[in-house]
Amino acid sequence: MSNRRNFLKKAGSTALFTSLGSSFFISCDNTEEIIDPDNNTVSENGFTLDGSTYTIELDHPNFSILKSSGGWYRFDEGGMLLVNVGQDIIRAFSNSCPHQGCRTSWKYSNENFTCTCHNAVFTNLGEKVSGPANSDMESYTVSRDENIITVST
Repeated sequence: MSNRRNFLKKAGSTALFTSLGSSFFISCDNTEEIIDPDNNTVSENGFTLDGSTYTIELDHPNFSILKSSGGWYRFDEGGMLLVNVGQDIIRAFSNSCPHQGCRTSWKYSNENFTCTCHNAVFTNLGEKVSGPANSDMESYTVSRDENIITVST
């Protein structure tokens, strides 16, 4: 029985590999990068990082919500919250709440961010409104050139 089980394991793996092909296994790597003709590296995720500066493509599906006034995005890879406050102005803040460092429990409504860990509330300028936080949110410098934003952390 043990020989039969080993045979089925090996045969099953080989059959799966053959039916799906090797390109399936190669294409599952989410860290793949595309090289553009000018030899600049462009991430498939819609952003690049150079030192402490993020370049973000607003046309990318991950960030397209930021093209609309009131649109916001919790950008975990960059450790920040991004929000379009209107008139093509995008602001960026650390996603670490100044109260106790919660990073993933944010909501945005009525031009305010709320950290739902302990209900600390901040304006879209990063200023503390209410709750247990002792300071404003840490903000970052953002510049915009059409559908590309640059955030310096």
